[in-house]
Amino acid sequence: MANSMLCSWLLNVIDPKLRMSIAYSDTAKIMWDDLKKRYAANTPKIHQLKANIANCKQGDLDVGDFYSKLMHLWNELSNLVKVPVCTCSGCECGVASKIIAMYEVDKAHQFLMGLNDDLYSTIRSQILALDPLPPLDNIFNITQQEENHKRIMIARDNRGETGMAFAVKEHNKMVEKGACKI
Repeated sequence: MANSMLCSWLLNVIDPKLRMSIAYSDTAKIMWDDLKKRYAANTPKIHQLKANIANCKQGDLDVGDFYSKLMHLWNELSNLVKVPVCTCSGCECGVASKIIAMYEVDKAHQFLMGLNDDLYSTIRSQILALDPLPPLDNIFNITQQEENHKRIMIARDNRGETGMAFAVKEHNKMVEKGACKI
């Protein structure tokens, strides 16, 4: 009864185009194994995601938007590529955590490589000079602080230019009225 229920459920949830290819399987396990063999290896998708990550550049995006874009790609890739876990009994080498740490360092480098060179080359050099390299979330925070600092400085400079333009305009009006002699 459980097998019939699972077979029915599988047939109802998969794409109608695929139904006929598994409809006559004897068990839900056979159905599932067939689908798994067919769709488990997603090498082209993995390759495309890795290419998208390698080519991902900030461009005119804010640092936060660029970081979110990369996070989306990394999360999609991690759903397809799983970190191997040690299955031997009594393992004390911690290889899985070392592999995860290696992936995190790669992500930090990918983020730094994708930043806009004109705006962030200095802060990137400063971050890369740190030993050890900070975690990705710290690098993001440092970079976002730099972006906020640059915005404040640009806004301050623009206010100064606007004030200076106003002062020059007022000075010119005074000269025209003869109230101010140079």
